[in-house]
Amino acid sequence: MQIFHNFKKIKIFKFIFVALIITSFSFSFQTNVHALKGNNYTKQWIKNAEFNNSTDSWFSVIKGDNSDVNASIDSEQANFRILGKKETFSFVSNPPLDSNWTNVINPEYPNPPDEAIITPEGCFVSHQYDDQTAIQNPSTHWDINVCLPVNITDYIITSAKIRSVVYANASLNIDRAGDTEARNDHVGSMDTYGIGDFVRFYVLISDLEKEKVYEIAFLQPEDLGAGDPPGTDILPNTDMIGIPEENLIFYITSVLNKDFRNFTITLGIRLHFEDNIIDNWDYDKFNELIIKSVNLTFTYQKKINRDTEISWNQIGETIEGSNTEIINATLNFKSKINHFWPLTLPDNSELKISINNFEISKNVKINLLNTTFQEFLLGGFEVTSYILKDTNITLSIQFIIKDDFALDEQITISIDDVSLLISYTVFMRDSSQNYLIWIIFIVLLVIIGILSSLSLRSYVVLPRKQRKRNELLLRTQKFKDAENIQGILLIHTTSGLPLFSKNYSDLMEGKNELFSGFIQAISLVGQEISLKKSIRSKGFRKEVVDGIYDIIELDFKHFFCLISDMEELRTVLILKNKASKRLKQQIMNFGLSVYAKFSETLKNWNNDLDPFNETIPELLHNYFALYYKDFFKLAIERSDLEKIKKEIKLSRNDLKVLNEIFKLSEENNSFSVITLLERLSDKNEDLIIDSIEILIKKNILYPITPLDTQY
Repeated sequence: MQIFHNFKKIKIFKFIFVALIITSFSFSFQTNVHALKGNNYTKQWIKNAEFNNSTDSWFSVIKGDNSDVNASIDSEQANFRILGKKETFSFVSNPPLDSNWTNVINPEYPNPPDEAIITPEGCFVSHQYDDQTAIQNPSTHWDINVCLPVNITDYIITSAKIRSVVYANASLNIDRAGDTEARNDHVGSMDTYGIGDFVRFYVLISDLEKEKVYEIAFLQPEDLGAGDPPGTDILPNTDMIGIPEENLIFYITSVLNKDFRNFTITLGIRLHFEDNIIDNWDYDKFNELIIKSVNLTFTYQKKINRDTEISWNQIGETIEGSNTEIINATLNFKSKINHFWPLTLPDNSELKISINNFEISKNVKINLLNTTFQEFLLGGFEVTSYILKDTNITLSIQFIIKDDFALDEQITISIDDVSLLISYTVFMRDSSQNYLIWIIFIVLLVIIGILSSLSLRSYVVLPRKQRKRNELLLRTQKFKDAENIQGILLIHTTSGLPLFSKNYSDLMEGKNELFSGFIQAISLVGQEISLKKSIRSKGFRKEVVDGIYDIIELDFKHFFCLISDMEELRTVLILKNKASKRLKQQIMNFGLSVYAKFSETLKNWNNDLDPFNETIPELLHNYFALYYKDFFKLAIERSDLEKIKKEIKLSRNDLKVLNEIFKLSEENNSFSVITLLERLSDKNEDLIIDSIEILIKKNILYPITPLDTQY
C-alpha cells in the first residue's frame, strides 16, 4: 500500500513539475522576446556572380559524351555549348588513277576478260568472245579503300549522292534484240539466243572484309551493239543509275558500322555472252568498256547523345551558429540562347537548378529561352527551405540533353548575374533583461532539485552518459577512419592512368607489380560501374548524389574499396572495414576539392604527375587525418610538465596518456598511436584517442612523416 502511495506521489510531483515547466517556459519565452535582440543581415552568397574573373570560384562538370558539349566563361558570361557540326565527305576519282586503284578478282565471276587495265581515260576492259572456246561471263573489279576524317559513330549521315560516268564501244556482231543475224557472215538466225550478249557496269561499297557488300549504282545498256554487222555501236559518256538516296544513306551507314572510319569502293565490269551457232563460230566483241569517273558524296551531322549533362557549380561559405536564424533566401540568374531552338529538333532538353544537392522543382525547357538575357524566373526562386546551416552552401546550374538528335551547328546557352540573396538574423541577449531569466532559472532549479531524486537516474544520468559517449565517438571517428584506410589511389578516368597513389598497408609491401595491376583492375571495374543507373548486387553498393558525384563501395571479402567519381577524377580508398558515414562524406568533399583545383588540368591532362604529387598529400591529411598513421614526437621534456599543467588545462586521463607517452619516448625517440593503444589496452580506446587529439591541439605532440622515423 505504501509503495502504491509513493507511486501516486511521484506521478503528482511529475504533473506539478511539468505544469510549472510549461508555465515557466511560457513566461520565459515572453521575456526572452524582449531579452533577445537580433541583427539582421542580407548577403549575396555567390562569388563572381557576374563571371568577371574567368573561372574564379566556379567549376564545370560534364557527364556523358564530352565531345557533344563544353563549358567556358568568356565575355563576362558562363556558357553551355552544344557542339553541333555539319561536314561533307566527297570521294572523287575523275578519272580513276592506276596508282590509287587495285585490280582484283570478282569472287562471283572469277574469270578475267582479255584486257583489264587503267588508262588515262579510266578503268578499261576489252574482250572478244567466240562460241567454241571462250568463257561466257568474264568480269573484273577495281578496289580502293577510303578513310573518313571522323569516327562516324558520333555522327548521323543526312544526305548522300553517287555519280559514275561510263563509255562503251561495241562491234555490231554481238547479239542483241534488233539484230537480223547472229553471225558476222550473215548466215546465223537470231532466234537461237535467249537474253543476248550484254555488259553491266556497277559501283559497290563494302566494309574492308567485304562481309557487307551493296551495289549503289549500275548501268546495263539494252541496245549496245544492236544492228547488222559489220560496224560498231557507241555508248557516249553516260551516268550510271544511282539507287534512291535513303537506300544509299542506309548502305553507307551499314558498312561503316563495321569499322567506323574505313570502307571500300569497288568499280566493276561484267560481260555476258551466249552460244548462238553450233556448227560454226560466232565472234562477239566489246572493243572499249570504260568507267571514266566516280563521285560519292555524303553529308553528316554531329550526333548529340541523350543524358549528356553539363553544369556550372560553386561551393559557397557556411552559415554557422545556434543563435542564427535563416529568414529568407532567393535565387535567380539571367539566361539566354544564341538563337532560337530549331523547330526540327526535340524540345525536351532543359535547364535545372540544385542547391545543396536538392533539385529545385521548376525547370525550364530549352525551347522557351530568349535570344537576349532575361531573368530565369521573374522574381526569382524562393529557396529558404534548401539552405542548411553549418554546411557549405552549394549551387549547381545544369543543362541536360534528354533526346538523341543530329545537330548541324553550335548552340550556346549562357547565364549571367547569378544571385543567391540570403537574409538571416543573429540574436544577442539584452543584459538589462537578464534578471528576469535568472529568477525563472532559480525557480526551475529549486523545482528540479525537489524532483530530481525521484527520476535522476532515468531522466538525467543515463542520457547524459549516453550523450557524452556519442560525442566522444564522433570526435574519435576520424582516427578510426584513418586507421581503416590501407591505400589511396587517384585515377584519371578518361585514360585509366593513376594520378597519385599511396600505400599504408604491408599487404602490397614489396609487390609493386601486383599493386600496379590492382590499380588497373580498379580502373576497369570503375569504367563498368560508373554508369548513372543505380545498381544493386551482392557485395556491391552504389550511392548516386544528384548531378555531381557517385559513391561506390565494393566488398572484396578481405578488404573493401570506396570509390568516388568526379568527372575525370576517380578517388579510390582501400579499406580494412566498411566505410563510415563520415568517411563517405569526406571522400566526396575531397573529390570536390581536388576537382576544383585541377578541373582544367584533368580535362587536358598531359601525363604530368608533378602538380598532383605536390598538392594531394596535404589535401589527404586535411580531409582524412592521415597524420594518425605517422609516428609522433613529444614537443616538451618531462621537466616541463609542471609548467605545462599551470598553463594548459589537462584532464586526469590526458595526464595518464601523456605519462605513458613519456615512457614510450624514453624507449624510442618516436611512437605510433597503435603502440600506445597496445600499451594501454586495459583503458577505453576512445578516451585515449580523444586525449591524443587534445595533446596535438595543445602542441604537446606533433606528427612526423615516416621518412623521419626509424622503423
